[in-house]
Amino acid sequence: MKTRKALLVITDIGLIVYWALTALGIISVGNGEWINAWNWSFFPLDLLAIIAGLMWSLLPKKHRWATPMYATALAFTHAAGLMAISFFVLYGTWDASWWLVNLWLALMPIGLAVISMRKRPDELSAD
Repeated sequence: MKTRKALLVITDIGLIVYWALTALGIISVGNGEWINAWNWSFFPLDLLAIIAGLMWSLLPKKHRWATPMYATALAFTHAAGLMAISFFVLYGTWDASWWLVNLWLALMPIGLAVISMRKRPDELSAD
């Protein structure tokens, strides 16, 4: 499995596990109705990132939708991480576990995009 594919699939699986554990009440962002609503407001964005990332990873190498799915997955994943980090900064809160996860979500797509820019568009499929 190529590095780009592995990083994106592992991240998507991590998001699936996170939302499953959150839905089951095993993990929580904290107490309070508004903080839980804030957290759940990310679910649609994360779901779109997961769908785009997993679709990209399953598409044939030269499929016409491979590059758009890859770019969409990176954009949605980055947006989710950046929005959470922005909230943490504005709210003035620090929790290493939340910061590290969301820094990963914000920065990993940038790294993959930079690496991908060195490749031709027809090489951006799931490899």
